[in-house]
Amino acid sequence: MNQQIAIIGAGISGLSTAYTLVNAGYNITVFAKEFSPNLVSNKAAAFWFPYHVRNDVRAKDWCKFSYSFFEQLIANIATGISMVEIIKAVKPNVQDEDNWLNYMPENSYSIVPQNKLPNGYAKAYLAKVPLIETQLFLPWLMQELQLLQTNFIQQNIEDIQSIATKFDVVINCTALGAKQLCNDATLVAVRGQVLLYEPDLINQIFIDNQTPSYMVPRKDATIVGGTYEEGVDSNSVNENDLKIIQAKAEEILPAIQHKKIIGSWAGVRPFRQTVRLEKEDNIIHNYGHGGSGYTLSFGCANEVLHILQKEIE
Repeated sequence: MNQQIAIIGAGISGLSTAYTLVNAGYNITVFAKEFSPNLVSNKAAAFWFPYHVRNDVRAKDWCKFSYSFFEQLIANIATGISMVEIIKAVKPNVQDEDNWLNYMPENSYSIVPQNKLPNGYAKAYLAKVPLIETQLFLPWLMQELQLLQTNFIQQNIEDIQSIATKFDVVINCTALGAKQLCNDATLVAVRGQVLLYEPDLINQIFIDNQTPSYMVPRKDATIVGGTYEEGVDSNSVNENDLKIIQAKAEEILPAIQHKKIIGSWAGVRPFRQTVRLEKEDNIIHNYGHGGSGYTLSFGCANEVLHILQKEIE
């Protein structure tokens, strides 16, 4: 195809969109202030789960598409993707908001028997989901894009119109940057903090949305979180918050108190009540994925492709 397309942003939304479009035959140039590994997307725990997107019915198809995409890559060890069991737990006297099940692939989950519930929980679900080890997947994705002749330009774009006049179509994947770039007051910064324990502590993902708490087994570390801090745009950690995360983890998994903490980090998520995925003149916006960046990534990228193809028709 002769269309010249610019993508602004090189996080998971930008790279998944670039990968989808370049494989469909488009000429792609990616502009970004930073590239992997200097991105929030590198810090994500990055397991597939419909986190804080369940008021957007469009996300049902996007989530399931991404699930299938990642599932197809598990045979390639270089991608860092594997299918891992996840336990989604609910504490006593907490309303079980089970509408997340509508976003799961059919027959992909079951209810955990009472005698096998995690410590301190009244109900739990068991499923298998893709785990995306960002320290492996993002370099693999960048390499694939380079092999497919994708252009990468390190540049901080402060005026989207300055790019829109030079390309046939611009895809806006600027995450939290869209707050200023698009003057979008509905976009909210949400900080998440985690502890990094030594690896090989667990073989399942654990998540409790309400607390919130989660544990994720990766090859380089066991990620233990977390926090959900709306309106906080600092990417630094808070020692008191880390102590609370540690205490919650020890309550859920007492054996972890004897394990070594090897680090910590914080990342800022771009949350919006609904993802902005729409066309505006020759700009297609694709941002506001909150804590579900990886979960929505290739599904939203496929939606961008449909928008482009529809324009050609």
